[in-house]
Amino acid sequence: MNGPSAQDRMEIYELYARYSWALDTGDTDRYVSLFTTDAEATEETREGGLEVRQGHDEIRKLVLKFHDRRDFPGHQHQMSQLVFDPDPQGRADHWVVRCYAWATINRPPAAPHLHWCGHVRDVVAKVDGDWKIKSKAIMGWAGAVLSRFQRHGPSVPDQ
Repeated sequence: MNGPSAQDRMEIYELYARYSWALDTGDTDRYVSLFTTDAEATEETREGGLEVRQGHDEIRKLVLKFHDRRDFPGHQHQMSQLVFDPDPQGRADHWVVRCYAWATINRPPAAPHLHWCGHVRDVVAKVDGDWKIKSKAIMGWAGAVLSRFQRHGPSVPDQ
């Protein structure tokens, strides 16, 4: 099997579960602890730009952008279909993880609804026996990820 061992794979899946739980339950300290101290997080903005944060203090500011919002409770983030690729720098105990990502909003009695969907490209690293996020890129489902379709010309909305 290419990729991390079965044990490491399960621990990385657990890392992603803890990430979503910390994000969606307002556990700022736990969220930050899931990143390496020198981690970098890149988020695509609504305007199409990139916001880059580096280190625990900056990643704390990033998550507080959500945790401090009065309308954030009720969000549920999901990540699925994790694909593991070798670290491009060849570092031991590092893997690139690509996956689908989406967020719903659930505020009963209203029906839950899809709020956002896209993809994530992370590098995870084993630090002192624990898997942590070394870099995180949160991107919409557009742009480079769909570049193979450019030969078709502009997209046509579903009928």
